[in-house]
Amino acid sequence: MSVLYKAFIAWLPLAVAITGGCLLVYVAVQQNYRQSLNDPQIQMAQDAFLALQNGAAPASVVQSGTIDVTKSLSPFLVVYNESGTALESSGVMNGKAMPKPPQGVFDLARAKGDNLPHNTWQPEPGVRIAAVLLHVPKGGFVLAGRNMSSVESREGKLSVEVSIAWLMLMVATLFMQIIVLLLSQRRE
Repeated sequence: MSVLYKAFIAWLPLAVAITGGCLLVYVAVQQNYRQSLNDPQIQMAQDAFLALQNGAAPASVVQSGTIDVTKSLSPFLVVYNESGTALESSGVMNGKAMPKPPQGVFDLARAKGDNLPHNTWQPEPGVRIAAVLLHVPKGGFVLAGRNMSSVESREGKLSVEVSIAWLMLMVATLFMQIIVLLLSQRRE
């Protein structure tokens, strides 16, 4: 058997371990990015839910101002009536009213109550929103959302960084395995 073949066979378990370790790092960091993306929306949705549950008017719950969700990373809030029509919104899309999420999202929120169903919503191509939608038993829904572009950019950079680290580790360990085998053959 050639030295390269022996080195490759001896290196395979290490290659599997390196690949598994890199995948674990990627998934852990990526999930941390995604989960923390929802933190402002969780607080906003819960606060608005409690206010609406206690009889507050939708206009008093939604902060004044207009956030263009296609460009801004600021979280926004929308209050919908029971049929899903927007009553108040701090977010707009391209200067127009916020669109309505798919009906299935409202059905899920209605079924889950205040269990904070998180979801990703793409209201138009190129715009993805991390959203929390709660059903208010007294009639209506509250949606808190935020543009995901900054986190998606970080995830892209993470993919490149982990891929480079994986490749460097694979090449370095295979090279070292070959050197170790060559040195051990010289001693024989």
